[in-house]
Amino acid sequence: MRIPLITVHEWRSIAPLLPPTNDPGKARHGDRLYVSAFYYAEATRSSLENLPAAYGNPRLLRTRRQRWERDGVLGKLMEAGGPVIARMKAGYLNLIRDASIDRQTSSDFFGRDGIPQLPHMEPRGQYAARRRVPAG
Repeated sequence: MRIPLITVHEWRSIAPLLPPTNDPGKARHGDRLYVSAFYYAEATRSSLENLPAAYGNPRLLRTRRQRWERDGVLGKLMEAGGPVIARMKAGYLNLIRDASIDRQTSSDFFGRDGIPQLPHMEPRGQYAARRRVPAG
């Protein structure tokens, strides 16, 4: 599953809202991915820990979110990203709708009990496989 990201056009309007780096000669990497993760978490109403692993370490995401909240940057980013969040939410709802229409993938997507079990909702870590309950 490809993770939703901010498009280049959207990023050009959002990037100027970010705070400057501490070291002017050194570029800060990952801002576009972090902002995409925050927008996707808002669109799906999920926590940072439940996001796809491709967005990065949840601890780093949480630290960046707390820092930007403290500096007042996150509020501006969320306000400016309203259309991006709406686009990501529509894509997420379409994914759920398509999975519920297709009977074969429906049980894979929603699980046994009808509760959505998305690929990014699985537990992380080296011992996660042991904690999973086998189906059946």
